[in-house]
Amino acid sequence: MPRTGRPPLLTPAKQKRVAELIWLAYTDEQIGVMVGTSYRTIQQARCGKLFPNIKKAALELEEPYRRQLWEGQYLPAGVCWMLERRYPTQFAKPEVQLTFQHNSFTQNNLSIHITRAEMKEIEKEAAPVRESVKKMFANYKPAQLGNGNGAPE
Repeated sequence: MPRTGRPPLLTPAKQKRVAELIWLAYTDEQIGVMVGTSYRTIQQARCGKLFPNIKKAALELEEPYRRQLWEGQYLPAGVCWMLERRYPTQFAKPEVQLTFQHNSFTQNNLSIHITRAEMKEIEKEAAPVRESVKKMFANYKPAQLGNGNGAPE
């Protein structure tokens, strides 16, 4: 039965090119420009949702390097660096892995100490402002009808 509907956006040749570009660490936007698609299409292709073959092909490009690493062969520093950055939980040094597992938080221990005299002076300045705000709230009566400004619609 012949296929009906819109043809796939990424032809098999484009899918192969996208997989190579993913392996070469281009961004989704860069790949989209190079193959003539949107970055969202590349984003979906990268994670395997749209075109699982692309994800599989990108991993197959990595396989020889992983195999060499497993067998203890010498790998170029660039490949080791790429694997370490791309997969830190698998290939990073232990101290780098610890930083990824570490939950950090910021604690602000700032405290301000003022004397009783300074407190009274601040309260003396704040009292008139508080009174004016109380008066404004007392005078505020939202319009029952209209646009909220007291004016008719």
